[in-house]
Amino acid sequence: MASNGNENIEEVLVAPLSTILSEMGRSIAQTQKALDRNSIDTQIELSTDEALKEYNLEATWYHIPEVDIELKMSLTMKYETELDSKNRIRGYKPVLNAAPLNASYKSLNSYAVEGSSILKAKIVSIPPSTRNVEG
Repeated sequence: MASNGNENIEEVLVAPLSTILSEMGRSIAQTQKALDRNSIDTQIELSTDEALKEYNLEATWYHIPEVDIELKMSLTMKYETELDSKNRIRGYKPVLNAAPLNASYKSLNSYAVEGSSILKAKIVSIPPSTRNVEG
């Protein structure tokens, strides 16, 4: 299936901004989960290995307290047609699409970097809520 460079860029890089932010959040959560899993596995090894058990070692736990994100993006607004139950046009829903600026996007689309948008976000971990456990 032949496609030109612009179509390829749109297929791979251009996505709704909400999708990009959701993926970033999921990636950070997966990273924290991998760190936790490593600490758990290390603690199990320290607790079950006869040679290591005598030293009363504890696994080190790592925590991502916060992540600052700054993305230079090309933002575009598109409208998706919304249909009613009888397939009639009910209205148009605005969708904000974003594409990360990189050399490929810039050269293929003759994009002026000065017109880009900068998105800044901070993801901060919070302690889990306390649960009332009734016995």
